[in-house]
Amino acid sequence: MSIFNFDDPSEIKAAREDIVDTVRRKGFSTIRGMFVREEIREAMAAVYDYVNSASHKPSAGVSPEEIRVNMTKWSIGGHSQSQAGLPRFMLTLYNPMWQDDTWRLRNIFRRVIAIRDALAGRDIQSDESLAPDRYNGCRVQIYPSGGGFMGAHVDSRAISNLPDGSRAAYIQMVLLLTERGTDYHHGGAFATVDGKIVDSEADALSGDVLVYDGNTNHGVADIDPTVTFNANNLRGRAVALATIYTQ
Repeated sequence: MSIFNFDDPSEIKAAREDIVDTVRRKGFSTIRGMFVREEIREAMAAVYDYVNSASHKPSAGVSPEEIRVNMTKWSIGGHSQSQAGLPRFMLTLYNPMWQDDTWRLRNIFRRVIAIRDALAGRDIQSDESLAPDRYNGCRVQIYPSGGGFMGAHVDSRAISNLPDGSRAAYIQMVLLLTERGTDYHHGGAFATVDGKIVDSEADALSGDVLVYDGNTNHGVADIDPTVTFNANNLRGRAVALATIYTQ
């Protein structure tokens, strides 16, 4: 695993060419040091307390307006609405920047946005600086033990929402909120590099940032498939990300 160690987004921006070159060659890389592992794990404890007691909206039939508040939504299947052509099984917790900081994720998402934009070589794209019809879709994706997954794919939609149309925008990132061996035992992120499937999360920890080439075929392998899925006791793999959405 290629690991870059940084303390501040400005260091990422300065080293951007090296990071991008590594990701282009290897399909992915890891940035460590930007988040405190213990703080991440405390935040996830609060997230799990909530999701294991909340009612969740279904995979289909949820309007764009409905995800612009603090809420949770299943994404299950591969043929309806946003799932079309990309099978998945996960729960998404939406936490827009203008909503209550219910799970103390606000500062975490601010840094996620700063890292995302440093990797793209641009100024920070806060909600205030984006065009009126765009905003940061801050969310946590939980791939539950018992078979949570996302099929192999390349990123193609998000590029049209970005302020610039640069190829650098295809450098994507997610913040790992959990870690294999502690929160789950099998599965996780993978990428196809030079025709071989590579484990993208080997030795990764909570608080690491996984950086990958959106043009590389990638996905999430089944999380703990030998465990019985329990919707009332969700556990497994979780990541945080902030994609620029259109309203």
